[in-house]
Amino acid sequence: MSKGLRQTSGPQIVVRPSLRIGDVVIAGYLKNVTLADADGEAALSVGMQQTLAGFDLSATVAARVNTGASAARDSRALETAMTVGRAIGPIRARFTALWSPDDLGPTRNSLLIEAGAALHLHGPLSIDGAIARRTRGGGPDYVAYNAGLTLSVARNLSAELRWYDTDRAIDATYRSRLVLAGRLRF
Repeated sequence: MSKGLRQTSGPQIVVRPSLRIGDVVIAGYLKNVTLADADGEAALSVGMQQTLAGFDLSATVAARVNTGASAARDSRALETAMTVGRAIGPIRARFTALWSPDDLGPTRNSLLIEAGAALHLHGPLSIDGAIARRTRGGGPDYVAYNAGLTLSVARNLSAELRWYDTDRAIDATYRSRLVLAGRLRF
């Protein structure tokens, strides 16, 4: 899933290494995607994470690339992201803005604004959801929303059941889907 949209016609494997040194975070990812002219996406990012007056703040700049892309594809993009989060009683709220001056493929400028919240229910179970608006040149604008349950199975292992949808029904990329995911952290 990326910005609320389906990215594969089958299972997706995402590898996300990261290194934090003080407030600086260097991270990356590699994932498979199903596109007519590319078979993956990778990124390298650098950013800052801090807590200030009870607010969790982060800002990153990422260089993204489609792997296995044809020579004709616009396969490189720069993306910036800023997130503000805060616990309000038992709820953790967050606000994120992602912007790219020239996104991957035919999409040119792209802006995604997302608001979300999470609630720890009981023991290893939590629930969360988000709604986002994405505007872009060279592609349809849309509203994406999701809601999910996360179960912490072990210290570094979690399982997630999440429903995704958008306000568009252009093709399978934008349609409603239920996703089961496992996350292993080490």
